[in-house]
Order: sequence, then structure tokens, then C-alpha cells
Amino acid sequence: MMTNNGNNNKPSQWHEIENLLGSKLPALPTSKQMELLKDTSWIEGYVQNILNKTMPQNGMQKVTQSNSKAEVFETHYHVIVKTPISYEVNPAVKVRPDLIKIEGQLDNKKNQLIRLPCLVVPSTAKATYKEGILQIKIRKKKLNKTYREVSIRYI
Repeated sequence: MMTNNGNNNKPSQWHEIENLLGSKLPALPTSKQMELLKDTSWIEGYVQNILNKTMPQNGMQKVTQSNSKAEVFETHYHVIVKTPISYEVNPAVKVRPDLIKIEGQLDNKKNQLIRLPCLVVPSTAKATYKEGILQIKIRKKKLNKTYREVSIRYI
């Protein structure tokens, strides 16, 4: 420890930590380097950049539909589809593992087909209608990563 007059009678705790880690710790920043650290405006841009790169894989992902007004979102476990529907329409919603079909539209469309970004379990689909928006929520199909042995028929 350092004494009040600055003499080293015993090794400082800093040196003890270095010995424990087996390497020298980095030097403390200089006052000029500390001034650079005071400007934190770059952090927001950096964090936004990282979030934009990672959110499509880890968070909610928006999948665009080129020929439809529907919005398709993915979460970890669900696919959510939102599409505008007139309140005068009583649509029928049909779901298969890769596609949603909405029947009974007024605007001269026979059916609205919405391609899903991944396979889903149709029996888990739930639809709600609120303020002109039809929302359909469907659980994603779990990917079975186990291998199944296939027997070989020798001819």
C-alpha cells in the first residue's frame, strides 16, 4: 500500500492484481484521451448499427409483400400478418404451412394470397379484426434437427 507521503512500503493492490492475472494491466488513459471519451455522441450511432444488424435474426422481422398491402412480421415463435380489410367484408381466412388465403374481398379481388416467410402450424392460427385491420397470428413450425436413419435397399 502507498503511504501518505507516496513511498511504496508494500506492493500496491494494482501489482497484486497483475501478479494474479499473470500479465500487466493497461495504463490508465491520459487526460487527452479522457477528453475524447467525454464525447459520447458516436455511441448512439454505433448501437443503432449493431441493433439493425442483429434484430432481423433475434427480434421482430418485417417481411415485405410486393403484391399485397399485408405486413408480415416474424418473432421467435410466431408469424404475424396484418392486412387492411373493409368492415363491410366478412372474409374467410385459410392457412396452410406456407401460405394464407383470405377469401371474400370486395375490391374485385377473388382471393388475397400471402406467402409466409417460414413454415407454420395451421391449427394454431388465431385471427382478430380491429379498426379495419385483420391480424393473423400463427405459431412457427419447429424444425426437427434430429436425423432419421434411412434404410438402403440394395438391388
